[in-house]
Amino acid sequence: MGYTLYGNWLSGPSYKAGLMLRLCGLDFAYRSIDLAKGMHKTPEYLKINRYGQVPALAHDGRIVVQSNTILDYVSEQAGRFRGRGEETWRAKEWLAWEADRLAPNVNRTRFFTRFAPTTDAAVQKYFRDAAELALKVLDGQLAGRQWLVGEAASIADIACYAPVAFAAEGNLELANHPNVKAWAERVAGLPGFAPPYELMPKADIG
Repeated sequence: MGYTLYGNWLSGPSYKAGLMLRLCGLDFAYRSIDLAKGMHKTPEYLKINRYGQVPALAHDGRIVVQSNTILDYVSEQAGRFRGRGEETWRAKEWLAWEADRLAPNVNRTRFFTRFAPTTDAAVQKYFRDAAELALKVLDGQLAGRQWLVGEAASIADIACYAPVAFAAEGNLELANHPNVKAWAERVAGLPGFAPPYELMPKADIG
């Protein structure tokens, strides 16, 4: 059976899942979940994703939720971007770090800048400083390296790229993190790559 991705075109985690499918050369149907209208909290959608979040991936009678779990699942199904031996679990370490340190802070900074600029300035500064620190850590890890794990792109790179792709919308300057900037350009050069608003549709497909 094919893949069906449930997501939202403005959602960084949805883009992450869609990018993974695209980079693996996997066709997928798409169901747009309108977060502004509360579609993610409806009884129908909660049967798909018990957490009331996007994305969710349906495949072969299974439902997989949480974007980094989706990356791991698709990687296993496609046999791509897993690394070899120790690289496989090293890549999964990056998935955990991205979900804990990078994505929450970059995504909230983007949200405040684009959608909620009247949020308390101290709150905005807290998350902006944390986002800059996460980008600094990423930049340091990429010093002298092409990819985060091993000699080829892996799920570590795809996971960490997704929030970085939206950094500019939070006025986070990648020019301040030159290793991250160069790495992001390498990710964008992978076969099948598409940027967020080109990849993620606003309506159902398939």
